[in-house]
Amino acid sequence: MKIKDGIIVSRVDGNYVAVDAGIDGQRFNGMLKLNSTAAFVVEALKEETTLEELQAKMIKEYGIDDKTAAESVESVLGSLRSVNLIKE
Repeated sequence: MKIKDGIIVSRVDGNYVAVDAGIDGQRFNGMLKLNSTAAFVVEALKEETTLEELQAKMIKEYGIDDKTAAESVESVLGSLRSVNLIKE
């Protein structure tokens, strides 16, 4: 899976946001607020990756256990899927 082209993560006033800068900016209007975990996952999705690879990256970055990593990644992916931002 991979984040769709044209999605940019920026830090604005201490908060992370994702904006659609692609030509087809019709996917969603405005900005999608992200916490630091979601921003990390979106950045990791800029390259083709698997669910297992995302979880391993979370464990390495945050020093968390497998269950917490799986829950966090699934939560972020659910949010991204709800606005159609992932190519699967």
